[in-house]
Amino acid sequence: MRALAARSDIRWLVAAAIAALAAIHTIFDWVTIIAAGAPTGYGEGAVAHAGQILARGGDPYGPEPAGAFVSANYPPLAYAVEALGAALGPFTALRVTNVTACVAIATIAAVRARRSPFAAIAIGGSFLAFLPVALWGGSARVDPMAVALTAFSVVTASTDPRRAAIAGVLGALALAAKPTAALPLVTVLAYLAWRERPIAIRFGAALTVASLLVLAVMLLRFDSADLWRHLVVYNSFGYDARNPLFLAVLAVLLMGAYAGVAMYVADGRMRAYLIGATLVILLGGHEGATVNYLFDLAAACCVALAPMATRPPGRVPALFAGQLVATLFLVTLGPLAPPDLTVHSTRVETARTLPAGPVYAEDSGILIASGVEPVIDDPYVWARLVALGVRSDEVTPRIRAADFAAVVSDVPLDQLEGAPLFEQQRWPAELVAAVLDRYRLERRAGTLWIYVPP
Repeated sequence: MRALAARSDIRWLVAAAIAALAAIHTIFDWVTIIAAGAPTGYGEGAVAHAGQILARGGDPYGPEPAGAFVSANYPPLAYAVEALGAALGPFTALRVTNVTACVAIATIAAVRARRSPFAAIAIGGSFLAFLPVALWGGSARVDPMAVALTAFSVVTASTDPRRAAIAGVLGALALAAKPTAALPLVTVLAYLAWRERPIAIRFGAALTVASLLVLAVMLLRFDSADLWRHLVVYNSFGYDARNPLFLAVLAVLLMGAYAGVAMYVADGRMRAYLIGATLVILLGGHEGATVNYLFDLAAACCVALAPMATRPPGRVPALFAGQLVATLFLVTLGPLAPPDLTVHSTRVETARTLPAGPVYAEDSGILIASGVEPVIDDPYVWARLVALGVRSDEVTPRIRAADFAAVVSDVPLDQLEGAPLFEQQRWPAELVAAVLDRYRLERRAGTLWIYVPP
């Protein structure tokens, strides 16, 4: 038996080495991002802004000042984290929380596979190397925390009253971070109701009670109509079936081997978790969705792979190693490689040189990082709501009146028709026409185009 275990560990050695190197690379990137304090992706500015409003004792879901727009289209847990850590600066508290959450998921996956040390390192390290985790784990977004809370809830659920209560609280907090957590939680609960009813009863009751308590706290702090507007109306965008299809293809390319093996070796509960995490991809047809909708699947794959530690590995370690190498190539040298961090830091430095006064910026994160209050903290959401007739356009008249000290875009506005679709969606035609008519291009600074009144 010991000889068999030794041979199995040797087969896992190469995969473990590659996964460990990839995980170290990812963690180094995250630490660098946290230290830099610059926004690294669209949407971080809106999350940080809502947290700042909450830290000041305000209501990010309440009425905005005239002519301003606060997106706040997520439940309040991530905003509360940002508010509690406001003294650390924008983005930092949520980034530290998310990195901790991702490392915790990797640790749980490794501990569950601890019967084979090299398999444990390979599985835990692989989670940190997966594309959605590497790109989003160190960001000021809601997804990593929500996925971690979901994973912990699924693993903890038990007939033991204390564990069931903990699992229910974790699940309720996951929903308070991002409602997409409902799919894996409900799928697991459905399986438990079918095959492990005593666990389902205790876990379901705890989840229901905890969710109602979280909702009660939200309603005590925020107005119900405001919550409905921000969490429902501000997320009621179109659905494009091509997007989840693309995400599914990307999932197969980046972690298909992991998902397939996990589905084969996992027990019933973990298979249900995998199915629920896969269903989250279907929600990726929502406008604005991206690889973050693969985050649940990345966690479910690794958490569900624990039985591989006690099975003859066969060719599985080689499959995992090959997929990891392909992923590393795509995210370091290939088309999915993120921009160098200096690009993001330079954008913030440029924002600090903008003229005094209100600024309309496509990426509000650079304003937040430079200490400037954004007028519109999520131009994409604002523009889509204007296009759908949900909100009136209060920005274009201000542009025509040259009321903004500067307008900052990520693309040249006179060439917008050749830009990607998401760029065009952030810039309504009337707004662009007003900028080009009333403002002049003062300069291009790296990846920013700065327009000022004549």
